[in-house]
Amino acid sequence: MTGAVRRIAVSAAVLGSAWLVLLPYTAAACEVCWGANAVENSTTQGISMAMLLLIGVTGFVGGGVSAFFIRLRRRARLLARGEAVMTEEGELRPVK
Repeated sequence: MTGAVRRIAVSAAVLGSAWLVLLPYTAAACEVCWGANAVENSTTQGISMAMLLLIGVTGFVGGGVSAFFIRLRRRARLLARGEAVMTEEGELRPVK
């Protein structure tokens, strides 16, 4: 990470933290979720399940994208080191 990018990242983190500390209502729960522990009704259960589903789908897609780029990186390293060759079909074959 270069110096300019690092400064921007640190500045964004500091500003975001300050925003949450100085304006806590932005991090507060909505009217439906406030007190959801006291009353378990079908609305709060449905919202909870929907949030879990969305978090799960996001994690699954993010994991797939990450795995793809990790695979590309490993293949590039093998080719750069000369430990594998690329066939005409696009497959990697180990060097004998």
